[in-house]
Amino acid sequence: MTKKNYVLRTLVVLSSTLIISGCYYDEVVEEIILEDTIVSFSAEIQPIFNTNCTSCHPLIVAAPNLTEDKSYDAILMGNYIVSKDLEASILYQRLLGQPTIMPPSGSLPKNKIELIKRWIEQGALNN
Repeated sequence: MTKKNYVLRTLVVLSSTLIISGCYYDEVVEEIILEDTIVSFSAEIQPIFNTNCTSCHPLIVAAPNLTEDKSYDAILMGNYIVSKDLEASILYQRLLGQPTIMPPSGSLPKNKIELIKRWIEQGALNN
């Protein structure tokens, strides 16, 4: 084998290896939510708002301000949640896409919606 063929084969093998190694499946691991665990607004719900909601909500006058210092009072006083009543909780209904989906960029992961659901079912505490 000539030096040119050797270099060419080496490049093909290395390129193939890089291409194949770049084609892997990212397994999404959803966190397990224990049924009897109390959902914390400050530790679990507010971070969802921070990541998915606060880029729009302080800017929209008719919507609740979901920034960290105002979110709980805004959703409670604006009747966006009704303690222990998912059907009457506008926040939860919007996450399900009824009448419109929130956030507008697309629905939240199921485990995040389930967390908010459990928080409302547990009384929507400010904990």
